[in-house]
Amino acid sequence: MSGEIIFTETMTGEEYNELRLSVEWKPITEGQARRGLEHTTFLSVARDDGKIVAMGRMLFDFGYTAYLGDVIVRPEYQGQGIGKKIVEELIDKTMEAAHEGERIMFILGAAKDKEGFYEKLGFQRRPNEFSGDGMSMWRTREQK
Repeated sequence: MSGEIIFTETMTGEEYNELRLSVEWKPITEGQARRGLEHTTFLSVARDDGKIVAMGRMLFDFGYTAYLGDVIVRPEYQGQGIGKKIVEELIDKTMEAAHEGERIMFILGAAKDKEGFYEKLGFQRRPNEFSGDGMSMWRTREQK
């Protein structure tokens, strides 16, 4: 933590995987990282003296669904409002892309024990009176 946090909209697949490892997430292939970033609708990246310290990305269908994914903040930078700023920026960009009067459903899969962070930003836990459990599945394409 050496200086002012600068927010940008670019990062490399290598930086992405390095950030994933900083929070003990498994790395993905360089190709997956690059393609995922290329197909991200909105990306917010925080840097401290050029070093990537946090990021988040939004996948928006420009209809009514937006998926907030990969909000990652290095442990030594957590609790400083960086993650909050990233999420708010991504939501703002999505709302600016929506048409007047349109309602957007924001969806996310919180990392374990990070649900409280998102609740402070207005997200609701599932299940609730309107929504069932959130679900996910990982699959690996086998090599031929």
